Amino acid sequence: MKIAVTGASGRIGNLLVRRLKEAGHTVRVLVHRETRGLRDLPVETIHGSILNPHDLDRLIQDSEAVFHLAAVVSIRSGMSEKLRRVNIEGARYVLESALLHGVRRVVSFSTVHAFQEGAVASVFDESRPQALDAEMAYSRTKAEALQMTLQFAKEKKLEVLALCPTAVLGPYDYEPSLSGKMLIDFYKQRIPMLAPGGFDWVDVRDVADAAVAALHKGRSGEAYLLSGHYATVRNIAALCSAATGKRAPGWVMPYPLLRLGAPIVEWVSLVTNTRPFYTRDAINTLKNGSKFVSSEKARRELGFHSRPLEETIADAYDWFAKQNYL
Repeated sequence: MKIAVTGASGRIGNLLVRRLKEAGHTVRVLVHRETRGLRDLPVETIHGSILNPHDLDRLIQDSEAVFHLAAVVSIRSGMSEKLRRVNIEGARYVLESALLHGVRRVVSFSTVHAFQEGAVASVFDESRPQALDAEMAYSRTKAEALQMTLQFAKEKKLEVLALCPTAVLGPYDYEPSLSGKMLIDFYKQRIPMLAPGGFDWVDVRDVADAAVAALHKGRSGEAYLLSGHYATVRNIAALCSAATGKRAPGWVMPYPLLRLGAPIVEWVSLVTNTRPFYTRDAINTLKNGSKFVSSEKARRELGFHSRPLEETIADAYDWFAKQNYL
């Protein structure tokens, strides 16, 4: 099958491309800037942007399926123009181009953040409303894009479904991602204290396998949560320590103190043009992260499964070591 992929060099994208090639598919990728994750892979590469219709036409023409992963991920406060355009308008452009070129199926990637948060101890599944009024700008853009994507599937003659993973961990993290940098920082003992709360963490390999399955499985117009295992930041630190032998931080900073220091941390990151150590949105996410994100629908319809978190973290460190990140 001829398959087009946006965001192919990203956190999930580069591994998805590998899985597609292993399955015998012909793959054409759209690359905006980063290419490390695609080196030496036998794919056709289009350099461009999802905001450029000409680039999308070159990518999607004569394709039978499209995977849309390109997005801006942000834990910063406030809505940037780039965040809104890429996550919402970019998704619309991809869908319209796929429809124009007669693509059979689009598998669009969203996120658990596209759904409204609720009580930490309540079951979290696809029946929750989209987070259109969320405090975090990233959540709002992904919620609007998800709503538009599912509506597009209902109104147009194009099969479209959405995959919504939780926090992704594991190998093949070339950039590295926010979660990958967390593991590296634990290893290099750059994290002096821990944040309270936790989140659901899923292995990137399990997410990629579910995406490949979605080529032929799953229902158009549906969203599928891909969850793994809930773990507090303290739990993650302990697993990192067990995998590496490095001592884990022992002190968990109280939530009010973290909130108090967040504006300073965010201001310093803006002035120095660096990624913030944490933000108000990030600590709110950990505070409100559901302990019971259900992927039962994906297990039933896509054959999704999630491996143990201990295995994910150990394999991530093994990959980082082999790639000289540690």
